[in-house]
Parts: sequence; structure tokens; C-alpha cells
Amino acid sequence: MKDITKRALKLGLWNTLDIQFSDMLTLPISDNNRYNIKEALILAGATLSAHVRFGHVCLPLCLITFDRLFQGNHPELAYVIHKKLGKLSIDDWQELLLSCSAVSDGSEVTPLVLENKRLYLYHMWKDECIVAQFFNYKYQSNILKKEKIISVLNQLFPIIYTEIDWHKIATAIGITHQRALISGGPGTGKTSIIAKIVAALLLCSNRNDLKIKMIAPTGKAATLLTEYFKININNILQLDKTCLHNLPEKATTLHSLLGTQLYNQNIQYDCLNLMHLDLLVIDEASMVSLSMFAQLFLILSPQTRVIFFGDQYQLYPVEPGSVFKDICQFASFQYSYKRYQEIVTFTGYELPIVSYSESFTHCNYNSIIDGMCILKKNYRFSERSGISQLADAINLGDYNRVLSLLTSNTHKDLYYIYVVGKESYVNMIVNCAMEYSNYLQKLQHTQMSKINILEFFNHYRILCALRDGPFGVIRINYYIEKILSEKGLIKLNNSGNYIGRPIIILRNKPSLGLCNGDVGVLLLNDQNKLSAYFILPEDKVKVVQLYQLPEHETCFAMTIHKSQGSEFKYIAIVLPNKHTPILTRELLYTAVTRSRQCLFLYATDHVIIHSINLVTKRYSGLYDRIKEHVISYDDAIN
Repeated sequence: MKDITKRALKLGLWNTLDIQFSDMLTLPISDNNRYNIKEALILAGATLSAHVRFGHVCLPLCLITFDRLFQGNHPELAYVIHKKLGKLSIDDWQELLLSCSAVSDGSEVTPLVLENKRLYLYHMWKDECIVAQFFNYKYQSNILKKEKIISVLNQLFPIIYTEIDWHKIATAIGITHQRALISGGPGTGKTSIIAKIVAALLLCSNRNDLKIKMIAPTGKAATLLTEYFKININNILQLDKTCLHNLPEKATTLHSLLGTQLYNQNIQYDCLNLMHLDLLVIDEASMVSLSMFAQLFLILSPQTRVIFFGDQYQLYPVEPGSVFKDICQFASFQYSYKRYQEIVTFTGYELPIVSYSESFTHCNYNSIIDGMCILKKNYRFSERSGISQLADAINLGDYNRVLSLLTSNTHKDLYYIYVVGKESYVNMIVNCAMEYSNYLQKLQHTQMSKINILEFFNHYRILCALRDGPFGVIRINYYIEKILSEKGLIKLNNSGNYIGRPIIILRNKPSLGLCNGDVGVLLLNDQNKLSAYFILPEDKVKVVQLYQLPEHETCFAMTIHKSQGSEFKYIAIVLPNKHTPILTRELLYTAVTRSRQCLFLYATDHVIIHSINLVTKRYSGLYDRIKEHVISYDDAIN
């Protein structure tokens, strides 16, 4: 088995930690075991550990059978393992693993849990159970008065009979369901709905002491949520002084709410001291991992109304799990008959779905479905927008449509530049660099305010798929600085700092209110010394002395991952000339949807095709675990 682990290590299938973990699992097992239990546990344990590193919650047993081991990419190594262990079926693996003291069905604490033919680390299994229980909780039905709901919704959304107002439907669902989930791409108006839901809940409630919190997974996302919420809530004229008193002052990060060590605090809540909120809004929920959701749900009172906002097509969380996307799978189901009638009553709109009288009695129902709304209408882009059509084609996996849109030259907001060879690479760097020339020239020749400088810089950004290599942010930022220096647009010195240098924060520093991903610009302060300037909500500016800054780097170009949750007027997307596993459909979609007006894509056809064809799949049992609680329509209406 040592030879097998060495080969797997050399091929990058496992790492040292995976192997050490699997060795630890086998310590109680003798080397002379009769049924190769030790060898089988090493294979299962190391493969599970590797899967968790790549973001999966569990390891389906079918993936360690002979035909699918290592995703079928290394048949020679799979054959060696087959000779060592024999050709084990899924049932064989089930019986073999449950005979090990390190594995249980979850009824006792063991390093591994095997359930529904999925192998888990114990803590991942427990987190999944907590999240499933949260969504399956039988909470009390809506207590708001029907007449009041109708009146408030009509105040906030005057009825338009020409088309369905999905914002009104989303708001109705949000204030009448304890576990609401609203998904939509950029431009579908999610942030404006947050303000409308908060306003509607305040107007419908007779209480003047509602506790409302808004959270997001990152500091940058929380800052944007605060800014957009204040803009949208100020446009709602129906709110009186009592309602305004109940509004949340700002959004915070999920880490801050949990009181984790990231902010040097102790855990504030436990199972005997739950957090009692009337409403919790979670923005960018697609970025939240399984374990973070589990920690949150453990401290929340079951009566808290929770509304999840996100985009199911964006990138997965950095840590294991895909809770938001797993829940969005239920969007293929229909509302219950009772819920359908409620939505019609509350909003005045008939939903375009299959007739209930003929077919719905054969469908399934679960309360989670009645709390969902998928936003599809885009208010940012027109139907002729190339960016909007490109994003839709990427989501559909239609690479022929994608290439047609990019090469047709019929859309003024799309520019596709084929990069192959040294000359086209150099041209790409020069073009990307010179897009910043207007910003730097204005900086030198006008007396712009600091806020205008920051806003002007944020009009354009270069987004890279990679961090390292010739197409990565480090190299591209270096070349851009070099070109801009040669053009006389910046003045480089030994310190690496200069007027107009954009920086991105790489580490949280709560004492300064700076978070990983915050972008600022180095400018001269009133004492004619360089300081870092950052935009805050309500057009305010934060000034930080250079010596106070946490770890940071130049940010003419940033990674697509770092850009998630941001938007720019113009973007340049730089993809490598060779396909790598990081290039996926979700990554390309996320990059494209960062742009509001114009997009430059530097790539090659084969890299685009490979990226669109590579769909990220994260294995978990959450969907099936929740689906087990689905009940028939006949039970639902009784």
C-alpha cells in the first residue's frame, strides 16, 4: 500500500495530510487483517480527505469503485488498487467500512460517518444534519394580517397589469415565510428587494421593537450591502419615524455576528442563550460554507425569520459545501396549492405555472419550496445587451452561442481579443495598462476631490483567473506598473509606493475597519504625504496611514474570486492560454457579470470552450436529506 500512496502523492491525487489522516484511522487495525480492511480504509480515508480539501462535503461510495476511482483519470493506478483489494462494489464498501471501529452510522462519535452510501468526516456530517434540520423545522405559520399585507404590498408596488412584478412576489414571500430564499443574477434587483422586505415587515407589524440584522460573508460585501440598503430604504416614502427607528444601522460580517476569533471575541451565544432576532437578512449567501451556516443556525432562535439572497450560478464558497446552490435545486418543484393561492391574493398576479387542478396532486410539496423566488428579469441590461446574453449562454453551457456572441461584432459592449503568442500577449498588457491612463492623467492635472478620484478609478478593473504565472495578477500588475512608469503616468521608487497606486487589502484589520478585499488608492494628504484612501458608504472616505496598513498589494488587476460581490462599468477578463482546473463555467460567469457597460475578454476559443464545459459539482447529501421530509399534496392541505 505504501507504493500506492507514493504514486498517488506524486500524481497530486492526495497530499501528505490526506495520507497522515488515513494512517491515523488505521492505527487500531493489525497489519494481518483478513479482509484488507486496513488498505481499504487508507484508500477511503485519503480520498475523502482530498475531496473535502476540494470543497466536497462527503465522498459517495460510488467514486471509490474500480470504474470511477480517481474519476477514471488514472486507470493504471486504479488497476493496482483493484489487484490489492479486489473489485469491491458499493455494497462491499458499505459492509467493509462499517466493520471498522473508525466508522459509524452517526449514532456514535467516530472519525468517519457512513450514511446513505456517503462517507463523511464526523463534523461535516453533523454540520449537514444541523443545516437540514434548520430548513425542515416546523415553524408557526404567518401571523401577519392578510388585509395589512395586501395593503402594504400595494403601497410599495402599485399593480402593473402588463407584466408580473417579481419584486412584489419576492417581497410577499419574504414577509410571509420563515425560511425565504431569493436567487437572481446581477441586475435582477436583489438589493432593492432587501429594502422593500424590511420596509414591508415594519409596515405590516404592529410592534415598534423589531430586531433586524443584515449580514454578508465578507467585509466588502457587508459594506456594499450597507450602502445599497441606505440608498434604497431612503427612497421608500411610506416609512414613518417609528419604522425608521427599527432600521438596522449597517450590515455586518457573518464572522462578526458569530463572534469568532477572527475578531478576537469569545462566542457570544450557545444553545442555552440563543440569539433572538425578528429578521436576519443574509446577502451573498452563495459564498457561505456549510460549517458557517451550521454555526449560525445553532445560535439562532427557531422563530427568527431568515431570508437568503444570492446567485446560484456564482462561484462556490472557498470552504466545503454549497448550501445555497443545493437549496436552489428545489426551485424545480411547484408551490403548494395553498401557497399559490396566497401569492395570488397578496400580489394580484397569477403565476405562469402548470394548472394545479390537473397535475399538482401528483407533485410533491415541502415548506422550503414555498419560501423560494427565482428572479430572472434583468433591470440593468436591455434584451439586446451582449453582456446579458453572454452570461445566459454561459449558464446554459452553450459554447457555440458564446463564441458567436463574442465574434459577431454586433454588440458594442463585447470585445473578444484572441491571445496567442508573444506579440498578442504584449498588446494585451499594453491595452490593459492604457485603460488606466485617463484616471492617472486626471490625477496629475486636475484638483479632483478624493471621493471622485476613488470613484473614477473604480470604473475599470482587470480580472484574472489566476494569481501566478504570465496571466496571473502578480505578473500583470508588475508589467502594468512598468508600462505606466515608462509612459510617465506614475513615478516608481524603491518603496513601491506612488501617487495613484491602487491597493487591495489581503488581511482583515477590524481595528481600522479594513477587510480582506477592500480596494483603496494611495494619494497625498493635507500634509503632502502619501496615505491610503478607501470609499465608505454614503460617499465618505476613510484615510489610513501607510504604516498602519495590513498586508496589501497593487491592484490594477485582481482575481475573479476577489471581485465577487463587486461591479464595474468596464472590465477586462484575462484568461490563460492553457486550460487549468480552476477555469470553470462558474468562474467565467462570475467574471462576465462583474461588468455593467462593457467587457473585454482576452482568451482563446479552446480555453473558453473547456471552461464552459467544466461545471463544478460539490458532493453533499443536503438536498436528499431535506427532500426526505417532502410530503404529499394531500397531506399538505389537510
